[in-house]
Amino acid sequence: MQEQRESPIVQDWVVWLERTIEGIEIRNDKQGIAYEQWFDRAAERREGRRGRLAEAFPYVPAIVWAALILGGLLLLIYVCFFADRGERWLVQALMMAAVTVMVVSGLLLVRYLDRPYETASGGIKPSAMRSTLTVMESESERLGPQGSIPCDESGTRVVRR
Repeated sequence: MQEQRESPIVQDWVVWLERTIEGIEIRNDKQGIAYEQWFDRAAERREGRRGRLAEAFPYVPAIVWAALILGGLLLLIYVCFFADRGERWLVQALMMAAVTVMVVSGLLLVRYLDRPYETASGGIKPSAMRSTLTVMESESERLGPQGSIPCDESGTRVVRR
């Protein structure tokens, strides 16, 4: 998402899971219900993934950025018209600084909200995925060889026989 594209590793896993589930033979009602529930959960995962990918792309168009920046500059120029030689320079500098800080912080906020998956401070981190991986690794250690994780450190699927 940080690179604004799908992950080939995740896509490989999705295809592998879907092919695996298609080959299952249903023998009773419980398995049929579990099979339906798996498809419901798969649809939820797919929709969630689509939503996250859609949010990864910058949403604010360039024309809106131009309007925001131009509006900010015009506001700063407008504040300059309130300059008065009879006032102390410190008071006028504080007024200009306050308006400048508000304009710049507003623009930075819009930029931050427009790119939520960046590695910069405040970006959305995959903390839920990390905690899930920790649980999977602990379960794998508890189960021994039959519970080994079917991928390498980079997430690429490894076929074990």
